[in-house]
Amino acid sequence: MSDDPRNLPQNLITRRAMLRGTGLLGLGFGASSLLAACGVASDGSEDGDDGTSSGGTLTLGIDATSAVHDPAFYTSLGDWMAVDCICRGLTFISFETNEPQADLAESWEISDDGLTYTFTLRQGVTFHDGTTFTSADVLASLGRQFNEDDPTLPEGSSRPLRSLGANVASLDAPDEYTVVMVLNSPDATVLNRLSDIGGRIISSAALAEYGADIGKNLVGTGPFQFSSATAGQQVVLTAFEDYRTGRPKVDRLVMQQVQDPSTIVSSLLSGDLSATQFAPYSAIEQLKADDAVTFHETPYSFDAMMMIDARRIPELEVRQAINLAIDREAIIAQAFFGIGAPPDGYTIPPSQDGYDPSLADLSRFDPDEARRLIESAGATGRQVALMAASDSWHPRAAQIVAQNLTDIGLTVVSDSVDPATYFSRLLDPDDEFHELMIWERNSYIPDPDNMIGAMGLPSGVYGDFTSGFNTLPGSEAFADDLAAAKNLPNGDERTAAYTDIQRRFAEQYMVLSMLCYSANPVVTGANVEGANVAALGNHRCFMENASV
Repeated sequence: MSDDPRNLPQNLITRRAMLRGTGLLGLGFGASSLLAACGVASDGSEDGDDGTSSGGTLTLGIDATSAVHDPAFYTSLGDWMAVDCICRGLTFISFETNEPQADLAESWEISDDGLTYTFTLRQGVTFHDGTTFTSADVLASLGRQFNEDDPTLPEGSSRPLRSLGANVASLDAPDEYTVVMVLNSPDATVLNRLSDIGGRIISSAALAEYGADIGKNLVGTGPFQFSSATAGQQVVLTAFEDYRTGRPKVDRLVMQQVQDPSTIVSSLLSGDLSATQFAPYSAIEQLKADDAVTFHETPYSFDAMMMIDARRIPELEVRQAINLAIDREAIIAQAFFGIGAPPDGYTIPPSQDGYDPSLADLSRFDPDEARRLIESAGATGRQVALMAASDSWHPRAAQIVAQNLTDIGLTVVSDSVDPATYFSRLLDPDDEFHELMIWERNSYIPDPDNMIGAMGLPSGVYGDFTSGFNTLPGSEAFADDLAAAKNLPNGDERTAAYTDIQRRFAEQYMVLSMLCYSANPVVTGANVEGANVAALGNHRCFMENASV
């Protein structure tokens, strides 16, 4: 199963929906209450060694917070951004480069057969609770991800590293600063996956003290330490004086829940928000023109797509016709306001290794051929159901798709779904609208295995619950093909392997129709410097070098 937090078993997604639906994740704030909660963005109290201001408060606009921050439990992007700041892992990917770098592990060795990873840990690293980082913390943090019965796991834990754990034969520590992980079968993505949220290392002393409540008392070695959190409102973090690469430049990092698009815009312009990746696409031109803020051009790194349930639409030619009918240029212009590109590499965006524009024909716009296929299948006039979330770019994209499908002879019934319940409905094949589903996938780990490797896996959520790909003849072979591709070194051979997989996946099955590539729109105040905007555009939060 894929490790993406949006690809959870149904009971876990329902848990998130329940949190929002009962108000635990709250509603948005208006500008006045945002100002009262956060204060101004910075007091500019000191100057750093590089001439930039230091101290003060940097306020990030986030989607939501449940006030629970646990690497093993997904509730919202905002909560996981807090985990990113509080904890760090053995490896680190900055998104300014896609290569894993040393972090809490200062080095590693991989055996010739690809099965044994020996990590040499960094010495002299201190947790926020004053304890010293050792191998015991690694065993406790990763072990709870690998073991569904670990007593420190809260109810409904998603355990993002659970599939990695299923491939771990043993995890041992020969001494305080060495960890040895032995796999059952090779997996060249291990270093990448350990950089993700699920691989973050928690103080074992804190785990022993707080157990399943660790998400309300998270202790890591990251640049910011937990101070306070209020569900539905904000998370407050403070600079960690003993962070191993140096104290962050700001004193406080406030993650403020703001869900109303107009409030996001006004708060950016007033300075009440220092930064966000949740700015509405419709306001980008306005924000670009205002000197109070900076819009950052980040790589197109997420897939906007539409899943097609082959159990509901069993004819391949009808699924192919639906794909050919979509006017992607209209979606880019009208739903993303120009912040997007045609998906010429199919599921692998241009920001990642493995991107191959020779796949452009898989997402071509050919309504005449689509109409011919519909007529050939005897499907003219057939009713098809389309659902999409009611926020961000989704409603307008759904409207365009509905018109495109009407134009080729189908009758479309649509449902606009509250985001709080949308994900649970995606995972319910019995849902009455479970035929065409507009969705997205972000590059939490910038590697093809995190894109087509998840979406083309028959046993994953995309391949099973959502599309029924696993019910189609020959789909089982893709599991082995994807495993072989991810173990190839980056380069022409690996790209060719993923290109072949994607072409077969699209041409022979067409359960995933790409809409476009886009980027989460990162906007910062004009006074904000040093923020890792590439990471923020992927919903990752590395703010230790940011100043206001």
